[in-house]
Amino acid sequence: MYTEPTTIWLPYNHSTELAIAGIYDDMICNEDSKLITCTLFLDLSKAFDCVDHKILLEKLFYYGVKGTPLKLLASYLDNRFQCTKIGDTKSSFFNVTCGVPQGSVVGPLLFLMYINDIVKASSFNTVLYADDINLHISGKKHEILEKTVHHELKKIDHWVRANKLCINYSKSNLMLMNNHKNINFSVSINHHPISTQSSLKYLGVILDYKLYWKPQIEKLVTQFSKSCGMLFKL
Repeated sequence: MYTEPTTIWLPYNHSTELAIAGIYDDMICNEDSKLITCTLFLDLSKAFDCVDHKILLEKLFYYGVKGTPLKLLASYLDNRFQCTKIGDTKSSFFNVTCGVPQGSVVGPLLFLMYINDIVKASSFNTVLYADDINLHISGKKHEILEKTVHHELKKIDHWVRANKLCINYSKSNLMLMNNHKNINFSVSINHHPISTQSSLKYLGVILDYKLYWKPQIEKLVTQFSKSCGMLFKL
């Protein structure tokens, strides 16, 4: 058994605090309900550079961007060329068929439109903040939860491949929250094992599996100590 999936979309003018608060609130509710929660932090390799233009335009059409606005965006992405220059040596120019222009205003928005439907790919509770993806799901028995996580991760892997993206397996991690019995819990994606951690840094904040905030506090104490030391010397 697992809780009903929910999704947190972060609108404009909201900070990373909303994403952290949403995850933390879910974990606290699951703790109160005596549930074990598996939370995964997925890392996509070169996410902005791997956006397929054809798939992006199809998604924009599905979301209602049609006619002249769609042609304008298609023209914006089309006929872009790039080369590599090292010293005085420069390669030939090659046509860019994927990726959104970074540093532009519309680039991040196009990427969000591209990745937005990952929330419908599985039954995970999903938190999206740009290319930082958090998936979590809970259950009462760790054996059933482990099977559920494997099953849902297959759906995520299928979505990633269908959208021509790539998961960085070495930088993707999981935490088993409320794991007071030190249960052995192993998860893999496409035969790549996902490392289990007791604490992880997500959007600049360190979360630990007991939700005690001790690692985050220790990090802040260290930073403040250095700053105080510099002020003292000055």
